[in-house]
Amino acid sequence: MAKTLALLSEFVLDLYRLQEPAEVLRTVDRWGRRLAPYDLLVPALTDRPSGAVALEGVPPDFAQGYCRHAAEDLSRLAHLRPVHAGAVRLSEVVPARDLRRSAIYNEVLRPNRIRHVMTSCLVENPRVTGVLKMIRLDGPDFSDRERDAVALGAPHVRLAYANAERLAALARQARRFHLVCDSLAEGAVLVDRAGRVLYQNARAEALCRRYFGATRRGLAAAATLPAALRGVLAPFQARATLPGPDGRGLVVRAARLDGGDALLLLEDRESAPPAAAALSPREREVLHWVGEGKTNHEIGVILGISARTVQTHLEHVFAKLHVVSRAQAVAEALKAPRE
Repeated sequence: MAKTLALLSEFVLDLYRLQEPAEVLRTVDRWGRRLAPYDLLVPALTDRPSGAVALEGVPPDFAQGYCRHAAEDLSRLAHLRPVHAGAVRLSEVVPARDLRRSAIYNEVLRPNRIRHVMTSCLVENPRVTGVLKMIRLDGPDFSDRERDAVALGAPHVRLAYANAERLAALARQARRFHLVCDSLAEGAVLVDRAGRVLYQNARAEALCRRYFGATRRGLAAAATLPAALRGVLAPFQARATLPGPDGRGLVVRAARLDGGDALLLLEDRESAPPAAAALSPREREVLHWVGEGKTNHEIGVILGISARTVQTHLEHVFAKLHVVSRAQAVAEALKAPRE
């Protein structure tokens, strides 16, 4: 018994290091063969809404036959879904005489030389019920000691498998999040409640380097945000514009996520208001009438100047606002505060 407990201790320590459901099953198979030697480990997953059973690691004809006859009656189905987290032998549920008269024995177990089966519960939730079936092709049935050893490890297997499923689901969500963020034209930065950077896309890396001198290594290695970006989160601001080089501004939009994390979207824009504020009164008049849809000739008639002079004023406006069209000039001027 001491040797069995020592093996169980090592087994359990191995289980809780795993992050993928498939890794859990491989580890169970490796250690299970030492605790209760068998020939085959078969995970059987039952979809609870439909009752469909899926078996892994067995020939298709075996799986089809097993699924066809698994629900012959409730007494024979009991060993598929043990109500406890331990282990149960098929011989403890169905007497040998009854088993040999059953269709599942004659069409599935006997043709595949399966003599003994022990089942342990793997997962139980509203969506699926899963068991592990340990199969012996010959030799004696599983002993009480072997059953008890498997039963002792079963709760840890269930917990490790559930943890691995949750971790795998989180990893899938993270991959989807990364794909979405990487497809954005804007910079995207995910931070935790302490302001540590969890993820940033390439655009955010470039913008942070331009505005704050941060490198990817410095910003992404669990470092805190630059002070300017931290100021957007405390106190929280849904939108802010941070001044940058060459008259540009970094527009920051922030959103709170579940768990206290925050997502920052960064967009580089030209800071037009200072240039727009520098327009002369005449340039403002010209731009006003451009916004009303007037042509150069019509604006010249209204203001008492030539169409050529109107065009000269517009060229000065374009240069000050860093735009190339009449529509852009009007849009940028609307952003500027009135003097």
